[in-house]
Amino acid sequence: MAPVTVLITLMSLEIGGAETHAVVLARHLKELGYRVIMASAGGVFEKTIAGYGIKHYRLPLDNSRLHSLYRSVVGIRSIIKSESVNLVHAHARIPAFVSDLASRLTGIHMITTAHAMFTTGFFLRYLSRWGEKTIVVSSDIKEHMIKFFGLAESNIILIPNGIDIENFDPALPVGGFADLKGGSDKTLIFYVSRLDDLLAPVVINLIKACDRLYDEFPFIRLLIAGDGKCAWKVADRARVVNARTGADLIRLLGARTDINKIMATADLIVGVSRVALEAMASGRNVILAGGEGYGGLIQEGSLPLFVNDNFTGRQFNNKATVQDFENTIREFLCLPVESKRHMSLLLREFIVENYSSARMAKETAGVYEKVLNT
Repeated sequence: MAPVTVLITLMSLEIGGAETHAVVLARHLKELGYRVIMASAGGVFEKTIAGYGIKHYRLPLDNSRLHSLYRSVVGIRSIIKSESVNLVHAHARIPAFVSDLASRLTGIHMITTAHAMFTTGFFLRYLSRWGEKTIVVSSDIKEHMIKFFGLAESNIILIPNGIDIENFDPALPVGGFADLKGGSDKTLIFYVSRLDDLLAPVVINLIKACDRLYDEFPFIRLLIAGDGKCAWKVADRARVVNARTGADLIRLLGARTDINKIMATADLIVGVSRVALEAMASGRNVILAGGEGYGGLIQEGSLPLFVNDNFTGRQFNNKATVQDFENTIREFLCLPVESKRHMSLLLREFIVENYSSARMAKETAGVYEKVLNT
């Protein structure tokens, strides 16, 4: 019997939470015996999935212009026919819209995963297609989909983000990556995100906070991984701070696919959602800070609070200010070594028990089987 062929569609294969989720899912699905194909606008993860033996088609799935939508629908329809696709799994609004049209034209099954709280303007509502089943990564997204998009609760399945606990491991050999720290006497803070209009202000505030803290804690270093249209603003601020301190305090790494090894080198990681979960799997202390909110230093008592909003901090509806970063980093730096170690072990254990990517893939495959058997 031929294996089930799944086409995963997403906007791109650049650095991002949904993108990383889809790449990890694709690998595990192949391990489970599925034939997996991906389509997107491409990006740095193309080499990664090629290494898994997964075929990728480039289509303008990150573009909502009419001509691009038409090209994408034609392209997805062609892939479905030529690759004998059984099911399409879309991972963002534009890919879902395109995949829905193509799947209707070819008569095959389509599902989606909602990774975030989608905006609900009239035109965007028109573009929104959710397929036969919608997977959500957190309970607040489930409530959002029911309230604002009218989805039936019975068609929504909650499957949390899955983290590759073997790839993100405190004991991961880091080799030459240790040099990123600048010396064993340094405390390395690591920030990961896209550098766009929403997130660049967050990292700029983090840079300003490190600038304020440097005279008091000259052993800190800040690494920033990510790229985007606002990367130049971040780079300009980093140059100003490095010039003032006369030190290599801030370093920009650009887009990276070796985040796991950098995390294994760092002492404190700043980010949200998948970045925060990967950092926790790596046994690192975490400051929850992103474009949707600020949760501060994750502690044992606050850990359960972040499950419902997928570790975004959006439930607090606040912004990550320079003062917030300064206060929280100082709090971390002043913690006893044993307290930091205890929290690292607890965070790792939490991810292993609740956020394994292998389990996420098996649960997703269960959704496929239910849809295919209807």
